[in-house]
Amino acid sequence: MSDVGQVGRTRGGRYGSVYVAVTALLCSLVAVGLLAFAGLQLPRTVERDRALKEAVPCRSVPREPADCLWRQPFTVTAIHLWSGRRGDGIHATLISPGGGKWRTEFRNDGPVLSGLDEGDRVTGTIWRGRLVRISADGAVQVTENSPDALPESIVALLVVCGPSCLVLAVACGWRLRSPKERGWRRGPKLTAALAAGLAGAGLIAALVALKFGLPLWAMSAIWLPLAALASALAIAVGRQTPQERQTVPVQKTAL
Repeated sequence: MSDVGQVGRTRGGRYGSVYVAVTALLCSLVAVGLLAFAGLQLPRTVERDRALKEAVPCRSVPREPADCLWRQPFTVTAIHLWSGRRGDGIHATLISPGGGKWRTEFRNDGPVLSGLDEGDRVTGTIWRGRLVRISADGAVQVTENSPDALPESIVALLVVCGPSCLVLAVACGWRLRSPKERGWRRGPKLTAALAAGLAGAGLIAALVALKFGLPLWAMSAIWLPLAALASALAIAVGRQTPQERQTVPVQKTAL
């Protein structure tokens, strides 16, 4: 190989190493940030959820935000049942008996909102000055103001991004062991593919759980077999892929 080609390969290896190092650093920061976010927000949200479940009905109309539950009828208007490109989201406007308007957002359109028309009546539950639930015909649906809806979103973010970012950081760190090589060897390449598989498994688990309103533990229950399948597939491919062969330079003998 000529000197020019050797210099180009060395520069390409250096640039690739810098790119991989930056990717590994970003993935590690994202994973650590998610864990820190969950550590700060999840206990607080769970505490609010426990306070809501232990709240008792109010004895009279609360004049300021209170820890008790106040239920009153609302008239439904301005129903929007899909998330538009402009980020409108799923929402409806509820009108109280006194004429006050409550713009209420929802995570999905069921089981109550999808069966309503403008002018229908629902019963709303107010807690700490926020409308947290609506009910009609025996069905109950929580709003985005309810702490019931927040833990699922945090867990979904962790399931989708947490494991995949950690595995991708491992793959990048593995790749950095050979900084002068331009390509990826089998080990780090399969590890990066596993990170993509774990992200896909987390996305599927989050979408299924959020779509059907499953409980908090359902995301992990759905993610675990999918992650095991992705790991088994990566191991199987790794065992079937031949090892990289090292090229031994052939020395020319003088005649």
